[in-house]
Amino acid sequence: MALSAVFAFAGCQKDDSHTFENKVFISASSFSDELRVQRDENVTTMSAEVTAGLAEPESEDIEVVFRAAPELLDKYRLAYYDENAQLLPEGHFSAEQMTAVIVAGNMTSSSLEFVFDGLDALDYETNYVYPVTIESASGMGILESARTMYFVIKEASLVNVVADMHENCAWPVWDEFEEVSDLSEFTLEALVNGTAFTNDSYVHTIMGIEDCFLIRVGDTTIPKNQLQIAYARIDEENNTTYRGSVTDAALQLKTDRWYHIAVTFDRGLISVYLDGTLKATGDASGGDINMTSVNFQVPHSDESDGKPRCFWVGYSYDANRSFNGQISEVRLWNRALSPDEINAENHFYKILNPEADASLLAYWKFCDGQGKTVLDYSCYGNDLMAQNDIVWNNVSLPEK
Repeated sequence: MALSAVFAFAGCQKDDSHTFENKVFISASSFSDELRVQRDENVTTMSAEVTAGLAEPESEDIEVVFRAAPELLDKYRLAYYDENAQLLPEGHFSAEQMTAVIVAGNMTSSSLEFVFDGLDALDYETNYVYPVTIESASGMGILESARTMYFVIKEASLVNVVADMHENCAWPVWDEFEEVSDLSEFTLEALVNGTAFTNDSYVHTIMGIEDCFLIRVGDTTIPKNQLQIAYARIDEENNTTYRGSVTDAALQLKTDRWYHIAVTFDRGLISVYLDGTLKATGDASGGDINMTSVNFQVPHSDESDGKPRCFWVGYSYDANRSFNGQISEVRLWNRALSPDEINAENHFYKILNPEADASLLAYWKFCDGQGKTVLDYSCYGNDLMAQNDIVWNNVSLPEK
C-alpha cells in the first residue's frame, strides 16, 4: 500500500521590479503527510513519495539532497499541537536514494520513495513522526517554510476517507452482470452523513433505481430529512405505474451525524435498519405492485428519450436529487442479512476479506481519495464512475 505526498505547489511569481531569488522547496500542498496503518488488514509496509521544486527553471541540473532530521521533532510538536508525538524508532525507515534531480529547464524533480516498514510492531498509543528535510541543493537557496516534510505514522481508523456527493452522482456499468438480475433477496447498505436536507425537489437520493427500488431521504409527503424506501412496478401494457413506500418518523435523520443504513428485501418483505435497529417494515409482494424480486441489471444510460431507469448512487430522476452530504461503505448483497449480521462487530464500518464472500455483489468503500473512480472491493470488480471529480474528505470513523 502506498500513499503519495506529491502535489502541485503554487510557486512565487517573479516581479521584475524586485530582486528575485530562485529557491528550492518540497513540492507539496501540506508538509505533514499521514500514513494511516490498517493493522486489522495486516499492513506492515507503506511508502510515500516526495519531489522538490523551483519557482522557475534553471539552466543546469539541480541536485537536491534530503536527510533524516530527528532533531526537528520538537518543532513538529509545536507546529502541529501534538506534544505527545514520538520519533519513529530506528529500523522502520529506508530509501534507495536521498538525492533528487531537477533537470535543467524543469521546475520539478524526479520523485524519491521513502519506505516505512515493520509497522505492525509499533505501539500505537501515540503518533510517530519522521522528519525529512532538504540538506542542500547544488549551492542554491532553500525555502525554509517548505524545507521539511513530517511523515506521521498512526493507526488507521476503520474508515479514514469518505466522499462528498453533493451535486455529484456515480453509477456502475454492469450490463452483463447477471448476478444483480431479478434478485428475490438482497441487502443494500450505506454509511451516510447529511450536510443539509434542503433540495428544491424534497428528495436526497442515496442509491437505487427510480420507479423500481430506491433508498432516498425526503419526499413531498414526508419531512425532507426522513428516510424512505420507494418501490414501484411499471405496467407497460396498461401504461400504469404502481408505487409504494416504507418509511416512519423514527427514520428522521439529523444533519452532520453519521448513520448506518441497511435495507433488506426478502421476496417482497422490506426491513429498514438505522444504526442496527429495525425502524420500519413493509410488504411489496401483494396487491397491484406484486413485487417479489428486483432487477438491478439495467444498462446504464442518461435515462433520456425513453431509456429505462438504471442504478445510481446519489441520483434519481434529475440532478436536483443528489445527496447533499458524505457517503461511504456502500454495499449490495444477494441475501437478506440477519439482524445479528448487521450488528456484528465493526460491520457498519468495514467488511474484512470481502473478495472471499460471493454473496457480496458490490462493495464500494468510497475510500479511494482521488479522481472519479470508486473501486469495487468485492470479488466482482464492478467499479463506480462518478460524473464529476469526487470531493474526498478525511475522517476517523467510528467517532470517539
